[in-house]
Amino acid sequence: MASTKAQAGTGLRRWLMGLLALVAVLALLFLASRPAAVTVETAQVIRQPLVITVNEQGRTRARQPYTVAAPVSGQLLRTELIEGDSVQAGQILAGIAVAPENARTRAVLEATLAAAQAREEAAQASLEEAGTLLARAMQEAQRREQLFSRRMIGQEERDAFRQAQEAAQIREQAARATLLAARAEVESARSQLLGVDSLAPGGTQAIVAPVSGTVQQVFEKSSRVVAAGTALFLISDGDALELMIDMLTQEAVRVSPGDTILLSGWGGSETLHGRVRYIEPQAFTKYSALGVEEQRVNVIGELTDPNPGLGAQYRIEAAIVVDELADALSVPSSALFRRDERWHVFVLAQEHAQLRAVEIGARSTDAAQVLAGLNEGEQVVIFPSDQVEEGVLLQVLE
Repeated sequence: MASTKAQAGTGLRRWLMGLLALVAVLALLFLASRPAAVTVETAQVIRQPLVITVNEQGRTRARQPYTVAAPVSGQLLRTELIEGDSVQAGQILAGIAVAPENARTRAVLEATLAAAQAREEAAQASLEEAGTLLARAMQEAQRREQLFSRRMIGQEERDAFRQAQEAAQIREQAARATLLAARAEVESARSQLLGVDSLAPGGTQAIVAPVSGTVQQVFEKSSRVVAAGTALFLISDGDALELMIDMLTQEAVRVSPGDTILLSGWGGSETLHGRVRYIEPQAFTKYSALGVEEQRVNVIGELTDPNPGLGAQYRIEAAIVVDELADALSVPSSALFRRDERWHVFVLAQEHAQLRAVEIGARSTDAAQVLAGLNEGEQVVIFPSDQVEEGVLLQVLE
């Protein structure tokens, strides 16, 4: 009887061992036939402030540079100035050994002075015209404000007259600066007449700086015979720089005077701040690296942060802020892709990829506003590869 029970127990154990072995084999077969998980990175759909920018490359340039030209013909003497030197108004930049033709020299200088005075009168007239247009624009803008407050016109019309007022203010400032430049030219031409009557054969005509600033370029570095009117120096008006950003006209229409400019790629690690002064009224044609014809326009700005050492013609990366959303449901731009002419993302749903169509609003460099298709807190796949498809098992990279 005991022997029979022992045999029964041994048989039961063998049966259990065989069953366990069969289960293990089946499990191994199931795991072997199960598709391998695709390793992905994910990000969470969150609410956050969203800054919308237009990004383009640009460069710095000297604001209102002056070209100093030879007032008379003669032998230009070698100058000691080099690019980057600072000069003061009235400082002697170079000299020209004048030929013994005092009467002719004086006539040329008097004509130069007369031309400079005519330019000053034209600049004065332009300033008066700009002032009249500004006063008219301010009146029209104020009138539209009153009409808007009475709900007799729409916001778009009111904003158009506001922008016209801002443009008129900028034109008035430009006209004022042009007048100052014309007056400086008159003073320069008048100073060049001093002592002309006393020039003897072999006498020297001094070339003086019309303004204080920095030497941006020396056109003639060696001694040679030059004709009157030959460009000799390019001098900035002080150390002021302005930012010149050329961008597609389709993007430039989103930019307005006063918009913030975020500057990077200038050589330092910090982001510099500036603002848009104006958009040039005329666009130009430019060909891209791929030979595509583009219409572009220059957006002119200025630094609002202290200059960290930038000079003229320095390269910059500019991001112009055209809109800001205080609380936007956003998704990383790297999660978005186009399919069937719509935006899509892959959502992580129970360890599997779920294809989801989404509606996108405003977009920044790194994120996009979600209008429909996603909920706060959901996980989306960023940088999805070709292996990620609907229903694929996913393994999130930690």
